[in-house]
Amino acid sequence: MPAGPSMMASASPGSGKNFDQFRNDDYNCRQFAHEQVSGISAKKTSAWIVQQQYDFRYLQCMYAHHHLIVPEDGQVIENSTKSEYSNPIKSILTSPPK
Repeated sequence: MPAGPSMMASASPGSGKNFDQFRNDDYNCRQFAHEQVSGISAKKTSAWIVQQQYDFRYLQCMYAHHHLIVPEDGQVIENSTKSEYSNPIKSILTSPPK
């Protein structure tokens, strides 16, 4: 079971969010991700796949709470209807590592 998001799953406080709001959302999103993958890890799936699924759920939750998602390449993804990404979180997690 993942202890938390990997370095690939990085988020920062969104516009108009203070650090306390970020910390609260981070805590809640970690719990959400943990609950979502608890059944996956019971099926003896590889640790890498469980971590990837955890990261996806965590980023999905943080994005829904209007926080900034910062992938490894440093390009900030904001929650915006004008985004050029159809599903930015999925694209982050499915991109091959550099």
